[in-house]
Amino acid sequence: MTSTKIEFDVIIIGAGMAGSTAGAIAARNGQKTAIIERAQTPGGKNYFGGALYTHALQEIYPDFWDRKPPLERPITETGFWFLSEDGVVKATVQGGKINNNPIDAFVAQRAEFDAWWAAQAEAEGAFIIPKTLVTDFLYENGRVVGVQTDRPEGEVYAPVVIITEGVNNLLTQKLGLIDHDLKPERTALAVKQLISLKPDLINSRLGLVDIDHGAALSVVGDVSMGLPGLGFLYTGKRSISLGVGVTLDALREARIKPYELLQRYLEHPAIAPIIADGQLMEYGAHLIPEGGWNDMPTLFTDGVLVAGDAAAMVNAIHWEGTNMAIIAGKEAALTAVEAHKKGDFSARTLSGYRTRLKDRFILKDLRQYRKMSAFLHKNPDFMDIYPSFLNDAMGQFFTGFGKPKREVYRDILRSLTGRRSLFRAAGDIISLGRAVLGI
Repeated sequence: MTSTKIEFDVIIIGAGMAGSTAGAIAARNGQKTAIIERAQTPGGKNYFGGALYTHALQEIYPDFWDRKPPLERPITETGFWFLSEDGVVKATVQGGKINNNPIDAFVAQRAEFDAWWAAQAEAEGAFIIPKTLVTDFLYENGRVVGVQTDRPEGEVYAPVVIITEGVNNLLTQKLGLIDHDLKPERTALAVKQLISLKPDLINSRLGLVDIDHGAALSVVGDVSMGLPGLGFLYTGKRSISLGVGVTLDALREARIKPYELLQRYLEHPAIAPIIADGQLMEYGAHLIPEGGWNDMPTLFTDGVLVAGDAAAMVNAIHWEGTNMAIIAGKEAALTAVEAHKKGDFSARTLSGYRTRLKDRFILKDLRQYRKMSAFLHKNPDFMDIYPSFLNDAMGQFFTGFGKPKREVYRDILRSLTGRRSLFRAAGDIISLGRAVLGI
């Protein structure tokens, strides 16, 4: 008995933000599309509890709000908290441009949202194949023409394969599109807890008006014990997501266990009162490819495109990743559609994908921040010195009552020079500016 050959126009590996977006766009444009997902359900392995950006969501679905998406709170306050060992300086913004209509960002739980996002792709006509692992590629004349899965007779054919496999980009490596594993100095391990709290407690403790107001905070300094990394705090409707991400090499060199770092953060005097009496709902860890431009693989080859985390499309400075994945998924799918129109699936035709990305913010931003990881690697104490100094400086400024103010300013200067010479501090500022501006 001869088995039937399973064929599609486009195969997508992974039903995350990039994959389900690519599936929706390809199917919408008349392509017979399969999304192969290894988890039991899309989002089933996702521990993300952070921000989704409405500009990208509405670009894919102009009627996005009519579809009643499973979002948490709108982000109406955002900014930085700078932690010292026993204090915090808060620099956040609310109102003004943050209160655009619609609001630019919402907190979401990806385990729930990804399943919904994939369902939208199904509604467009994409066929989702869950609980299936892609193990290899199928070739004809040296060109990829499909994938091999772990199912019996698991060969699935298509002239275009879009890889959106996530941070563990083993298939991307198998094709030789990138020649190395994740670099420890450019890969962060983020650990987080999702803590259940009553909405009125969240509101009162974080100064939020009601459930229609939310906070997204980047936490710098003592949260990472001075190691290259950031903490975060996101408010859901009835929960708070807190975590910290630090580069793998820094964790190894400091011999700090990730859960110890997280627990220390949760016990900080500025954090502990916020989550007091809360109930742990979820604990998880996730790798984040922070290398960006420097770790980006070749984005295309004959019959293949790569998007999302698999392509290191993460801007850690702005906590952007989901929107990059969505836009890249869209552009990959449109490139596949164009290849079908031409009947040409060569790397030459698929190179149009990179051209499309050059016209968007993704490659522009990743190139601009290409030196940031190196800056933090070369200045490992940067995240410790300046947040603690800022706490000291602000504390002295606002408690300098009854003292000559010249003396107050002298003490503030000593607080800095006791940590860093003025010459080195000036050098740090210049180096940081170069890293931020990409010059």
